Amino acid sequence: MLKFWKRNSKGKPYLYEEKPENKDVSLTGKNISTLLSDSDDIIIRQLYINGNEELAITFCYVDGLINKKTASDDVLKPLLQEAALSKVQDSRDIINLIEHGSLYYTSQATRDNINDTIKDVLDGSVALIFDDIKQAVTFDIKGFEKRTIQETTGENVIKGSKDAFIEVMSVNTSLVRRKIRTQNLKIKQMSIGQETITPVSVVYIDGIANSNLVDEVNKRLQAINIDGVLRSSAIEEFIVDNKLSAFPQVMYTERPDNFCSNLLEGRVGILIDGLPVSYIVPGSLNQFLHAPEDYSSNFLVASSITFIRFVSVITTLILPGFYISVTTFHQEMIPTELAMSIIISKEGVPLPTYIEIIIMLLAFEVLLEAGLRMPKPIGQAVSIVGAVVVGQSAVEAKLISPVVVIVVSFTVISGFSMPNQDFSNALRLWRFIMTALSSFAGLFGLSLGFIALLLHLASIETFGVPYLSPFAANEGDDIEVDSLFRMPVWLVKKRPRNLKTINKVKENSNVSKDK
Repeated sequence: MLKFWKRNSKGKPYLYEEKPENKDVSLTGKNISTLLSDSDDIIIRQLYINGNEELAITFCYVDGLINKKTASDDVLKPLLQEAALSKVQDSRDIINLIEHGSLYYTSQATRDNINDTIKDVLDGSVALIFDDIKQAVTFDIKGFEKRTIQETTGENVIKGSKDAFIEVMSVNTSLVRRKIRTQNLKIKQMSIGQETITPVSVVYIDGIANSNLVDEVNKRLQAINIDGVLRSSAIEEFIVDNKLSAFPQVMYTERPDNFCSNLLEGRVGILIDGLPVSYIVPGSLNQFLHAPEDYSSNFLVASSITFIRFVSVITTLILPGFYISVTTFHQEMIPTELAMSIIISKEGVPLPTYIEIIIMLLAFEVLLEAGLRMPKPIGQAVSIVGAVVVGQSAVEAKLISPVVVIVVSFTVISGFSMPNQDFSNALRLWRFIMTALSSFAGLFGLSLGFIALLLHLASIETFGVPYLSPFAANEGDDIEVDSLFRMPVWLVKKRPRNLKTINKVKENSNVSKDK
């Protein structure tokens, strides 16, 4: 391993170790053993084909990643007992027989490169290495423990499929295949992470998804240069357009049915091995305000709930700031009877209104964080006890007025109505910004904050799609279909126009597919 000094971005020297490349190393059992021998879980054995010492091979696998019974029955036993293999003269004849069915296994590959062989072994394959011809045959015999398919924990399911993605890529792709059986479903896999070499799959429907969108997703994923992909941020934060925005620009889901429905719309999905969630691009504001259950309910009920969510967004953003503004700067806006009630409730409270609001918002954030981080039974108790202490006790001690508790409680509950947690978190951050501006400049500050938020959202484009579409930059298309209200499924004939899909028609109808 080569060592030399380099300088970092601040000009300070540090010792840099350059790992040797394996591309010039020949594919032999000795070299495989040299590269992998420091790990005790790497099992390397030398075997003779049917006891013939002139036909020696190296047998290599990672303990814990393969199914040992399958390896013994389908690989080792035929190598040592298969009659056809006892007549071979050299290693090329053995590989030829293996490729044509002497070893009965469906998933196998012949390798000429040591890097590919090591990658297969570390991915859960058994490798047979032939030193004399510098080749190997790998058998995909994964057998590690994995979580069973269960109901999703992060997204409630009322009417819909109960299965959820797990941490194994092959299981997740099979769940998608079970729901979309068309030959046009394409799953393209690549590896990301210099050390983890994590498989990442790009999923789309050929003939529906825009080819430019697919190419852009592939381009951004291939440009990622990172040590490992162990968390979702390793992918998400690299592919989004506006990296400084708190608002999510890609949508995540644990539900295969939600994932597949977005593929049918013309979007592109991303599956990451080791993570039980999938990503859908591009994401827009409208998507984050619709839940999968909206499309399982009656369209009148779903439309009402969707409209309530839009109202909740406005409420959770501006209600604390609006209360501070009218009680501190614009008392003339309050009706007399309401003003008297507020004055009476605030009697004896020593703190200004804006300090009360900020303290209560911070208290709810602390309670929420404590409930999330503690074990579930304790977390629920902390939330209940904390709410009683923060609410009732603070009011009785004349530290907080009752009206402030009502305003902040309604604000927080409105934020919880968002279907997407990342979007809800962004609203929580902007809620503090709105509150701070209102504390300094009343309704003028609140208006400035709201305008700044609209400008920020309008400036975001995710994979070429405006974040505020279909409300903006879309000439008004699709607003009547699936925005503030949900239209009946039998009336929605076209896919979203902003995705620029190849096939724009959802089902057979009299609508031209080119419109």
